Amino acid sequence: MSSASSSRNLQIVESLYHAYAEADLDSFYKDLSPDLTWIECDGFPTPGVFRNKEEVTDNVFAVLQRDWSHWQYELDHLIDAGDSVVAIGSYRGTHGRTAKSFSARAAHVWHLADGKIIRFEQFADTHPIQSATVA
Repeated sequence: MSSASSSRNLQIVESLYHAYAEADLDSFYKDLSPDLTWIECDGFPTPGVFRNKEEVTDNVFAVLQRDWSHWQYELDHLIDAGDSVVAIGSYRGTHGRTAKSFSARAAHVWHLADGKIIRFEQFADTHPIQSATVA
């Protein structure tokens, strides 16, 4: 992999997080491959493997929006690993029913090919998140 394509992968993921922070879903989804594999970890409010933009929208983002009065991922930094980019940050949120808040560390691993995101895998400390859902 050339350093130019590695740098481009970092820019793609960086742009994705910027779009997420701005709630710009068109920009968020524009670099996802039609052959996407999106993995949410066990213990997370939306666990599972999703295979396209529609599944991610319906099974991840719509569920978080429905169940949480506040939800965000705060990016601390990105690590350029060539065909992969690793994001380190924290989830923060407030559950809609319990009104309990949490903060949980998390890492995201993005795999890219030909300028498109082909795989996302999440690793998160799910205990604080689950604790916020219990009255």
